[in-house]
Amino acid sequence: MRRCRGISVLVCLLLTTGFVLLTSKLILVEDDEAYDDFSAGAVENSYQSEDFYETEATTAARTTKTYKMQKYVTPSLAELGERGIPPETNDHVLMVTRVPGAGAELLVLILQRLQGFNAFKHIRLPPGDEGTLSNLQQELLVEEVTSIIRQEAIPLSFDGDVRFLNFSAFGRQAPTYISLVRDPLDPKTLERERNNEWALEQAKANVLRWYPIVGVLDLMDETLNSLERAFPYFFEGASLIYDKLRPKKKNTFSSTLKPGTKKRLRSLLKTEVKFYEWIKSRLLNGTTENG
Repeated sequence: MRRCRGISVLVCLLLTTGFVLLTSKLILVEDDEAYDDFSAGAVENSYQSEDFYETEATTAARTTKTYKMQKYVTPSLAELGERGIPPETNDHVLMVTRVPGAGAELLVLILQRLQGFNAFKHIRLPPGDEGTLSNLQQELLVEEVTSIIRQEAIPLSFDGDVRFLNFSAFGRQAPTYISLVRDPLDPKTLERERNNEWALEQAKANVLRWYPIVGVLDLMDETLNSLERAFPYFFEGASLIYDKLRPKKKNTFSSTLKPGTKKRLRSLLKTEVKFYEWIKSRLLNGTTENG
């Protein structure tokens, strides 16, 4: 009897010990799995954190790049109007006026080549009469240009068979005018109509009011340097473009004119020569208010 009781006690002890060992092992296994899960989660979170910072850096870089590409983007005329009375001229809209025979097509060609690089748009207005426009023609052209400006949100440049349009006379904001002149003693300009003193003073007044820069064909390096400083969003890189277009042989017509011929031409074209010298001095002095 005692022997059977002893065997029963021993079996109970063995069963209890086995149960305790089994329970401990299960707890250890669960702890190991929980630790593995935690470690995996921590690593995953670590990668997610790295991705987050990488995404933020990428976003910042992308934003910086976008800003760099769009730093010259300007509001439309309609948006400017909503903010108050816009200035008389728009610095981000250029109009190249072409003086016949003065080489303004060279400026147009440079603008056409730079528009993709500098992220602006150059628009050639439809060809028209090179003579004086009637009031109705002027108004229609002003409305056409204004309509284009309203639809665009990037810097624009225009050129066309237009000598000058007074946008303010029709209640519209004017573009900023630029142009190019040529030595009046150059044979290529001799067929142009002559001007009087009144026309000279009127031309000066228009230049001072509407033309920050009037370039000189014989001083293209100085002209482009001035334009690059004043309007980098249009003319950055213009000098490099001009180097590829630069004529191999410089025009030396003045040196080939006989002294007597040159003197007579200066007398005949004294008004034009005076205006040309004034424009030249204004450009070289680097001021838009040189009277």
